[in-house]
Amino acid sequence: MKRRIYNDILHLVFLLFLTAIASLSGCAGGTEIGNPQARTFSSEQELTAYLKDQYSQSAQPTSLWALDNDAQPGWTNSEIYAGEKGYSATNIQEAGVDESDAVKTDGTYLYSAGDGEIRIISAKPPESMKIISRISVNGQIDSFYLYNNILSILYVPEDGQGVQWIYSDNLKMIDVGLPYWNPVQAKIGVLIADVSAPSDPVILKDFHADGNLVSSRLTGGKLHLISQFIPDLPSLDLWYDGTSSGKEATVESNLQTLEPLTLDDYIPSYSLYDGDGVLVKSDRLVAVDDFIRPETPSGATIVSVVTMNLDDLSNDFSSIGFIADIHHAYASTQNIYLISTLYQGEPAMKAPGDSQIYQTRIYQLNISGGKPSFSAEGLVNGHILNQFSLGEYNGILRIATTTGYAWDGSAANHVYCLKNDDGQLAVIGRLENLAPGERLYSARFIGNRGFLVTFMEVDPLFTLDLSDPQHPAMVGELKVPGYSTYLHPLGDDYLLAIGKDTGSDNGVALYQGLQLSIFDISDFASPVRIASEIIGDRGTDSEALFNHKALAFWPEKNLLALPVNLYEFESPPENPWEYGANTFNGLYVYRITDTYKFKYLGRMEMAGAGDAINASGWVRGVFIDEEVYAVSADSVKAAEINSISEPFYNLTLSQ
Repeated sequence: MKRRIYNDILHLVFLLFLTAIASLSGCAGGTEIGNPQARTFSSEQELTAYLKDQYSQSAQPTSLWALDNDAQPGWTNSEIYAGEKGYSATNIQEAGVDESDAVKTDGTYLYSAGDGEIRIISAKPPESMKIISRISVNGQIDSFYLYNNILSILYVPEDGQGVQWIYSDNLKMIDVGLPYWNPVQAKIGVLIADVSAPSDPVILKDFHADGNLVSSRLTGGKLHLISQFIPDLPSLDLWYDGTSSGKEATVESNLQTLEPLTLDDYIPSYSLYDGDGVLVKSDRLVAVDDFIRPETPSGATIVSVVTMNLDDLSNDFSSIGFIADIHHAYASTQNIYLISTLYQGEPAMKAPGDSQIYQTRIYQLNISGGKPSFSAEGLVNGHILNQFSLGEYNGILRIATTTGYAWDGSAANHVYCLKNDDGQLAVIGRLENLAPGERLYSARFIGNRGFLVTFMEVDPLFTLDLSDPQHPAMVGELKVPGYSTYLHPLGDDYLLAIGKDTGSDNGVALYQGLQLSIFDISDFASPVRIASEIIGDRGTDSEALFNHKALAFWPEKNLLALPVNLYEFESPPENPWEYGANTFNGLYVYRITDTYKFKYLGRMEMAGAGDAINASGWVRGVFIDEEVYAVSADSVKAAEINSISEPFYNLTLSQ
């Protein structure tokens, strides 16, 4: 048995050696790879052997323990305009690519996620708001979509919470390699309901699958669910001493541990129920010949992309399984990009220097056809911040990364332009070493322009000309106090930013209140901040800082709303690091004037001072005609936009 395992290893090493030689040709500076071709599997035995080999090599060097990574969590972010519909829509990243949220509207009804149910609310007129129906969900609701009277509810089934990774040495959080923060034994659920008669919704089907929801998108009538599956493996050695011999011993030990497992121990399954909750079928989530491995092996977790055609629900779904350790996802109308963060993931001869420890591998999946298919693979230096670090335009992917660390002054920021060239996401243009010593706080790619915000003590806003992707250029820079974590276009000539005001104490930056800014970018080489609104004192927070969907923006009427947890000082603080007291939790509403200033319209309290907003912690603003609605899991409040003051129209949502 041991000899057979050893021979299998030699065979795989030989294949990987050939792959490595091929991938080194034509590479420069560790930012490009060769011509990858994704591979499928010819048999269950081949797939099983590959998964065992990849899991056995999941160990990371112990030197990773010593690193203090500046990377931020994979914040989800997004922007679509409701146009002339008379109501605001979920704030998304790419036009035509919808994203799920806890609240949706069709201009007449509000659909709101609660504890184990979706509430359908007759919103017009606001003084007569009422719940007209409820859809019971057997689990914890994540978010949902509303498309052509079809409600697609994403949730975690009651038996699908999973358990945290059991290995004690995984208590150290690292953001590369095996994404062990995904629970094992986890499940995702998708409940499909017909709401063409909102007062009498009809459950059509209920889909359960093994895995943890990473992200989802809805474009062209197709719902794409991206989930990540880690099997409940026996205890593995996930660290080694950093030496070649140490890794070989760890891999051999892991292979012996994994030997008894079969294919069904490694791959996810699904169950499909009809509208009455009766099991219709269950099987493997992905067929063997629909599993894809990249040319450059990158881990063994299974990323399942399940596609449901909401225009034709007679078919259940299609699926592919992509085998790699994935940490982020971004989608355009044409492609899904899966992002893997690497630590010393390439041969030493390709690494430009010690500050380039982190690299980002990008996998492109085409979604323009019936189901996703692998298109290309690329590699750049550094790690990304979140989904807004990427943007696709005219077939060119732009990506912003950071290398090094802010704490030791080695940080630098870069933008790469990549194009699919016969299966290779080739770097065709680059802009490197922006803002040395600072790390990226926000990025946005809009058309042929790009925007970056970095921060150390002040907030530099960089404007990038990407009209020639082979020669991207930084054309403007503006330094202002504070920093921005989210950037939002206001037409072609203005930019809205949400962030924090900052102060300084002996050269140390201290975050203060929430800061809204408007930048005039009509002279792209000389951006100017023309408006600023400070909300609260030190401690003030907003979900909109890290979740773009918490911002409601209605461009037709230049209205915006965002949740605010307000902290204020009753008297001047004795020390600059002190926090204020919580005095308000709810929704702030503004209009952007014709001269691009902020006009405060009012606020709507959703929880008392010092109280949590609700169990789920979210508040959303929705604009319908002349009213604004503040929605939480517990209640809905409504007011006329031009008269936001107590008493509000109020509807309690809990049963």
